[in-house]
Amino acid sequence: MRRFIYPEDYNGCDMVWVAAVEACGRVLSPDTCRFRVVRAVALVLLLLLIVPLILGSAFGVSPAAVLALIGSTLLLQAAAAIVGLSLGLHPAAVLLFLTSVAAAVLVGILEVCDLFAGRSRMIQGLLSKIDTKTGSIDYLKRYGALMLIPVIWIPGIALYGTPVVAWIFQYPRAVSLLCMLAGWMIAILAVMAAAMGLVRLAF
Repeated sequence: MRRFIYPEDYNGCDMVWVAAVEACGRVLSPDTCRFRVVRAVALVLLLLLIVPLILGSAFGVSPAAVLALIGSTLLLQAAAAIVGLSLGLHPAAVLLFLTSVAAAVLVGILEVCDLFAGRSRMIQGLLSKIDTKTGSIDYLKRYGALMLIPVIWIPGIALYGTPVVAWIFQYPRAVSLLCMLAGWMIAILAVMAAAMGLVRLAF
Protein backbone atom coordinates (compact mmCIF):
# COMPACT_ATOMS: atom_id res chain seq x y z
CA MET A 1 0.00 0.00 0.00
CA ARG A 2 1.39 3.40 -0.94
CA ARG A 3 2.07 5.87 1.80
CA PHE A 4 0.67 8.90 -0.03
CA ILE A 5 -2.73 9.34 -1.62
CA TYR A 6 -2.85 10.61 -5.18
CA PRO A 7 -6.38 11.43 -6.38
CA GLU A 8 -6.45 12.78 -9.93
CA ASP A 9 -9.45 15.09 -10.07
CA TYR A 10 -10.25 16.22 -6.54
CA ASN A 11 -12.09 19.56 -6.65
CA GLY A 12 -12.74 20.19 -2.97
CA CYS A 13 -15.80 19.84 -0.78
CA ASP A 14 -17.68 21.90 1.77
CA MET A 15 -17.20 19.51 4.63
CA VAL A 16 -13.75 18.43 5.80
CA TRP A 17 -14.95 14.89 6.52
CA VAL A 18 -16.33 14.37 3.02
CA ALA A 19 -13.27 16.01 1.47
CA ALA A 20 -10.89 13.76 3.35
CA VAL A 21 -12.79 10.60 2.47
CA GLU A 22 -13.06 11.58 -1.20
CA ALA A 23 -9.40 12.58 -1.33
CA CYS A 24 -8.15 9.16 -0.33
CA GLY A 25 -11.10 7.26 -1.77
CA ARG A 26 -9.61 7.60 -5.24
CA VAL A 27 -6.94 5.09 -4.25
CA LEU A 28 -8.27 3.23 -1.22
CA SER A 29 -11.73 1.89 -0.46
CA PRO A 30 -14.18 4.33 1.19
CA ASP A 31 -14.28 2.15 4.31
CA THR A 32 -10.49 2.27 4.60
CA CYS A 33 -10.51 6.03 4.17
CA ARG A 34 -13.19 6.53 6.80
CA PHE A 35 -11.24 4.32 9.18
CA ARG A 36 -8.10 6.41 8.62
CA VAL A 37 -9.95 9.67 9.22
CA VAL A 38 -11.71 8.34 12.33
CA ARG A 39 -8.45 6.92 13.67
CA ALA A 40 -6.62 10.22 13.12
CA VAL A 41 -9.37 12.31 14.71
CA ALA A 42 -9.64 9.95 17.69
CA LEU A 43 -5.88 9.99 18.27
CA VAL A 44 -5.70 13.78 18.04
CA LEU A 45 -8.60 14.21 20.49
CA LEU A 46 -7.04 11.67 22.85
CA LEU A 47 -3.71 13.49 22.96
CA LEU A 48 -5.11 17.02 22.77
CA LEU A 49 -7.94 16.81 25.32
CA ILE A 50 -8.39 13.50 27.08
CA VAL A 51 -4.79 12.89 28.19
CA PRO A 52 -4.31 16.48 29.46
CA LEU A 53 -7.62 16.30 31.36
CA ILE A 54 -6.58 13.01 32.93
CA LEU A 55 -3.23 14.53 33.87
CA GLY A 56 -5.05 17.55 35.28
CA SER A 57 -7.18 15.29 37.45
CA ALA A 58 -4.10 13.44 38.65
CA PHE A 59 -2.21 16.66 39.49
CA GLY A 60 -5.21 18.48 40.96
CA VAL A 61 -5.49 21.02 38.13
CA SER A 62 -8.96 22.31 37.27
CA PRO A 63 -10.39 21.59 33.80
CA ALA A 64 -10.45 25.34 33.11
CA ALA A 65 -6.72 25.60 33.86
CA VAL A 66 -6.04 22.55 31.69
CA LEU A 67 -7.92 24.09 28.77
CA ALA A 68 -6.03 27.35 29.30
CA LEU A 69 -2.73 25.45 29.17
CA ILE A 70 -3.80 23.64 26.00
CA GLY A 71 -4.74 26.93 24.37
CA SER A 72 -1.47 28.51 25.50
CA THR A 73 0.48 25.62 24.00
CA LEU A 74 -1.28 25.95 20.66
CA LEU A 75 -0.63 29.70 20.66
CA LEU A 76 2.73 30.11 22.42
CA GLN A 77 4.15 26.65 21.74
CA ALA A 78 7.15 25.84 23.97
CA ALA A 79 6.87 29.21 25.72
CA ALA A 80 3.61 27.91 27.21
CA ALA A 81 5.82 26.15 29.75
CA ILE A 82 5.94 29.47 31.58
CA VAL A 83 2.15 29.43 31.81
CA GLY A 84 2.26 25.92 33.25
CA LEU A 85 4.81 26.94 35.86
CA SER A 86 2.73 30.01 36.75
CA LEU A 87 -0.19 27.66 37.47
CA GLY A 88 1.97 26.02 40.12
CA LEU A 89 2.51 22.79 38.20
CA HIS A 90 5.57 20.67 38.76
CA PRO A 91 8.02 20.94 35.82
CA ALA A 92 7.52 17.23 35.06
CA ALA A 93 3.76 17.80 34.83
CA VAL A 94 4.29 20.78 32.52
CA LEU A 95 6.50 18.64 30.30
CA LEU A 96 3.82 15.93 30.10
CA PHE A 97 1.01 18.40 29.38
CA LEU A 98 2.84 20.22 26.60
CA THR A 99 4.24 17.06 25.05
CA SER A 100 0.79 15.50 24.81
CA VAL A 101 -0.61 18.59 23.08
CA ALA A 102 2.39 18.73 20.74
CA ALA A 103 1.97 15.06 19.83
CA ALA A 104 -1.65 15.75 18.89
CA VAL A 105 -0.63 18.63 16.63
CA LEU A 106 2.17 16.67 14.97
CA VAL A 107 0.00 13.62 14.31
CA GLY A 108 -2.85 15.76 13.04
CA ILE A 109 -0.69 17.69 10.57
CA LEU A 110 1.00 14.53 9.27
CA GLU A 111 -2.38 12.86 8.73
CA VAL A 112 -3.76 15.89 6.91
CA CYS A 113 -0.70 15.96 4.67
CA ASP A 114 -1.17 12.27 3.87
CA LEU A 115 -4.89 12.56 3.14
CA PHE A 116 -4.56 15.55 0.84
CA ALA A 117 -1.20 14.73 -0.72
CA GLY A 118 -2.63 14.22 -4.16
CA ARG A 119 -4.49 17.46 -4.66
CA SER A 120 -2.05 18.65 -7.33
CA ARG A 121 0.34 17.12 -9.81
CA MET A 122 2.92 19.75 -8.82
CA ILE A 123 3.07 18.39 -5.26
CA GLN A 124 3.29 14.84 -6.57
CA GLY A 125 6.20 15.83 -8.82
CA LEU A 126 7.92 17.69 -6.00
CA LEU A 127 7.69 14.70 -3.67
CA SER A 128 9.00 12.42 -6.38
CA LYS A 129 12.00 14.68 -7.07
CA ILE A 130 12.83 15.09 -3.39
CA ASP A 131 12.57 11.36 -2.84
CA THR A 132 14.90 10.70 -5.77
CA LYS A 133 17.51 13.21 -4.61
CA THR A 134 17.48 12.38 -0.91
CA GLY A 135 17.30 8.66 -1.58
CA SER A 136 20.68 8.81 -3.29
CA ILE A 137 22.33 10.56 -0.33
CA ASP A 138 23.19 7.92 2.23
CA TYR A 139 23.63 10.39 5.10
CA LEU A 140 20.17 11.91 4.62
CA LYS A 141 18.61 8.50 4.24
CA ARG A 142 20.14 7.27 7.48
CA TYR A 143 20.24 10.35 9.68
CA GLY A 144 18.11 13.01 7.99
CA ALA A 145 15.28 12.69 10.49
CA LEU A 146 17.65 13.87 13.24
CA MET A 147 17.58 17.35 11.72
CA LEU A 148 13.98 17.59 12.93
CA ILE A 149 15.26 17.94 16.50
CA PRO A 150 16.75 21.44 15.99
CA VAL A 151 14.23 22.41 13.29
CA ILE A 152 11.39 22.32 15.81
CA TRP A 153 13.22 25.04 17.79
CA ILE A 154 13.13 27.53 14.89
CA PRO A 155 10.58 30.34 15.36
CA GLY A 156 8.10 30.42 12.52
CA ILE A 157 8.52 26.71 11.82
CA ALA A 158 8.50 25.03 15.20
CA LEU A 159 5.48 22.91 16.06
CA TYR A 160 3.44 23.58 12.92
CA GLY A 161 6.11 23.59 10.24
CA THR A 162 8.35 20.75 11.35
CA PRO A 163 5.87 17.93 10.60
CA VAL A 164 5.46 19.37 7.11
CA VAL A 165 9.25 19.20 6.68
CA ALA A 166 9.22 15.60 7.89
CA TRP A 167 6.40 14.77 5.49
CA ILE A 168 8.03 16.45 2.48
CA PHE A 169 11.27 14.51 3.00
CA GLN A 170 9.23 11.34 3.61
CA TYR A 171 11.07 10.30 6.74
CA PRO A 172 9.71 7.19 8.50
CA ARG A 173 6.69 8.23 10.55
CA ALA A 174 7.70 6.71 13.89
CA VAL A 175 11.27 8.03 13.68
CA SER A 176 10.03 11.48 12.66
CA LEU A 177 7.62 11.68 15.58
CA LEU A 178 10.29 10.55 18.05
CA CYS A 179 12.78 13.13 16.78
CA MET A 180 10.24 15.95 16.76
CA LEU A 181 9.03 15.13 20.25
CA ALA A 182 12.62 14.88 21.50
CA GLY A 183 13.35 18.33 20.09
CA TRP A 184 10.11 19.66 21.54
CA MET A 185 10.91 18.33 25.02
CA ILE A 186 14.40 19.84 24.88
CA ALA A 187 12.85 23.20 23.96
CA ILE A 188 10.41 22.98 26.89
CA LEU A 189 13.18 22.08 29.32
CA ALA A 190 15.23 25.04 28.09
CA VAL A 191 12.28 27.41 28.56
CA MET A 192 11.60 26.09 32.05
CA ALA A 193 15.28 26.27 32.98
CA ALA A 194 15.41 29.89 31.89
CA ALA A 195 12.15 30.70 33.69
CA MET A 196 13.33 29.10 36.91
CA GLY A 197 16.72 30.80 36.82
CA LEU A 198 18.68 27.59 36.43
CA VAL A 199 20.63 28.94 33.49
CA ARG A 200 21.99 31.79 35.58
CA LEU A 201 22.87 29.39 38.41
CA ALA A 202 24.71 27.07 36.03
CA PHE A 203 26.76 29.81 34.44
